Amino acid sequence: MRKQCFGLVVSALSFAGGVLAQDIVELAPFWETFYNYVVDSSANDLYKDMNLPDTIKQHIPVPVTWESSDTLFLGHDGRINGRFVGENKEVTLTASMTNIESGKVEKKTYQISIHGFEPYSNYLFVYFPANDNENIYYALSNDGFNYTAMNGGKRVVAADTVSVKKGLRDPHVMRGPDGWFYMVNTDMKSAEGWASNRGIVMMKSKDLINWKHSTVHFPERYKGKNFANVTRVWAPETIWDYDHENKDGSKGRPLVYFSLLTNDGTIAFDKVYFAYANEDFTDLESDPIFYYSRGKSTIDMDIVYNPADKYYHAFYKNEGDGGISKVRALELTKSNGTEAATWYRKKDGLQQTTEAVEGAGVFKLINQGTWVLMYDCYNNGHYQFTTSTDLENFKFVQNTETKGAFTPRHGTVLPITAEETAALMKAFPTSDFEPKIIDIPDSIGVSEGKKVVGPCSGTKIIPYVKIGDGDWNETTDVKVKKGANVTFGPHPWDGKIWSWSGPDKFKSSDRENTLKNVDGDNSGYYTVVYTNETGCKSEAKIKMVVDDPDKPYVEEDTTTTAVAKSVQPALGAPFRTFYYDLMGNHLAQEPRHGIYLRKGFYTNGATKIEKVVKK
Repeated sequence: MRKQCFGLVVSALSFAGGVLAQDIVELAPFWETFYNYVVDSSANDLYKDMNLPDTIKQHIPVPVTWESSDTLFLGHDGRINGRFVGENKEVTLTASMTNIESGKVEKKTYQISIHGFEPYSNYLFVYFPANDNENIYYALSNDGFNYTAMNGGKRVVAADTVSVKKGLRDPHVMRGPDGWFYMVNTDMKSAEGWASNRGIVMMKSKDLINWKHSTVHFPERYKGKNFANVTRVWAPETIWDYDHENKDGSKGRPLVYFSLLTNDGTIAFDKVYFAYANEDFTDLESDPIFYYSRGKSTIDMDIVYNPADKYYHAFYKNEGDGGISKVRALELTKSNGTEAATWYRKKDGLQQTTEAVEGAGVFKLINQGTWVLMYDCYNNGHYQFTTSTDLENFKFVQNTETKGAFTPRHGTVLPITAEETAALMKAFPTSDFEPKIIDIPDSIGVSEGKKVVGPCSGTKIIPYVKIGDGDWNETTDVKVKKGANVTFGPHPWDGKIWSWSGPDKFKSSDRENTLKNVDGDNSGYYTVVYTNETGCKSEAKIKMVVDDPDKPYVEEDTTTTAVAKSVQPALGAPFRTFYYDLMGNHLAQEPRHGIYLRKGFYTNGATKIEKVVKK
C-alpha cells in the first residue's frame, strides 16, 4: 500500500489479520529539502556574512527568498550589517521555500546568533619560564603566535611574595564578566620534588598589573579530611559558570578545577576535581568534587566553551602515556555545582607532533571563529601552535622557539585591549614591541538601549618610510632629492593583504616597496590598503615630493575638486540604508509618514545622513 500524504510518501507492510508490521515513511523531495536544509554551520556564532542562495539545489531545485527580523544586524541578503560590542545578538532569519510541484510557499525560520565585536587588539601570554625560575612572566603578541617578552625579560609577579612554597607554576588567567581578572597558580617549588605541592595561589586584579593574592593550603584548609593528604594540586584553572545560582539568588561564579593526588590511597592517581571560589576569590567554598578521570593520571585540564556547537570542551594531558586528549559536555556541572558534568566523546592525539608535550592551552583568535591549541614541547625548546574551526580537527601552524628572554612553560594566552596593552607596556616597558591597534567600529545605531557598531574594524596602519640606507621614520609626508631611493614599509609588519596604488601607474601587493632613482614622475600620493585577518580594510596615504626642477610637483586643486563633487551626484545610490527615529533608535523599515533619519552607506566608504519628512 502506497499513498501521498501531506508531502510524505507512506509505505506499510501488514501481516494477515491486519496487524501492522512495519511503517516506512519517506519524505517527498521538496520536504526532504525543507526539513533537512542547514542554513549555515556557524549560525550559532556568526562571524562572517552568510551565503544565502536563491535556489536550494539538493534533491530538487527549491526557489527560496530570505527575510531578516532585524536588518540593523543582518540584511535580507545575509550580510552582517552591525554587531553589539562584547555580546551576541539573536536574529530570526525566515526562508520562504516554493514547492514547485504544488506552487505553495512554505516558511521555515532559523535562529542566527551574530557574534559580538571583540574590543581587543593584542594577546598577553602569562607563564613561568623554568623549573629554577618559578615566577610569573608576561609576553605580548599581535597575532597570537609570535611573542615578545615584557619587562626586559624580568618577572612581573615574584613568587616569594605570594606563595607558601615560594614558587608559582602553571598560571591561568580568566577575564571575568564582572570586570575582574582571575589568576590561579600551582603553589610549588620543583626543587623540593614533584610530590611537594600542597595547594594553590588565587589572585585577582582589575588591570593585570596590581594583584590581590591569597593561598589555599590544603593540609590546613581540609584538616581531618583526605584532601589534607594531597601531594599534588596541579595546574589549577578557572572558568566562569554563568548558570551557577548563588545563595543570594544571583547567578555566576568562578569555578576552579585542578588535578589531585593523595598519599593515603583515596586518590591513587591524578584526577580532576572542582570547587567554586568564594565571593572575594580568596578561598574555595566547599570540599573538592570529583570532575573527570580517564582512568589513569589526568592533568593540565583546560576547559573552553564554544558557542558554535554549544559544548564545553575539556583538553588534558595523558600523564605517563603522553599526548593531549579531550572530552566534551553540555554543561559545566549538574545540580547547581554539586555534581560533575557528564563528559563524553573522548578524542585522543590532538597534538600535531610526536614530541613529548604538556600544558595545553586553548584560546580564540580575536574577532575570528578560529581556535588555537598550543602546548609546550618541553624537551625540544619550542611551543607548538595549532588551529581549529571546530575544536575537533587541528592543523599545525608553527613552532615558536623558546629562547633568550622568552622561555615560556605552561601558561595562558589572553586577548587584551589596546588600552590594556598600553598600560602594561608603561608598567612593564617593552621597547622592542610595536602593538597593533584595532579600534571599535563606528556606531551605526542603538538597539535594546545598547550601541550597535559596524561589522568589523580595520587595523591602524603606521606609515614608515626610509630614504636610502637611513633610519625608518613614521611619516605621511616625504620630501626627497632626485635620484634617491625611497622605501615604504608600513606596519603591521606581519600584515595579511596589502594593496598599493600611486603615481606613474605604481601598483604593488607587497608590504614593503622600494622606489629607486626617483624623479618628478614619482611625486604624489601613494595609497595603501591593508586587509586584516578579519577581512576588514584600512587605508593610509603617503605624500612624496621629489625635488626635480625638470618635473616640478603641482598639488591637486582640492578646492575645485570639492566644488565639482558637490554639484555631481557622485555617490550614486547607497548599497545599504538604515532608518532611525529622531532619538537615534533603529527602525525595522522605512516609515510611511512622519519625521525620521535615513543613513546611506556607499561603495566608496562614504556615509550620508538625511532628515526625511513625510506627510
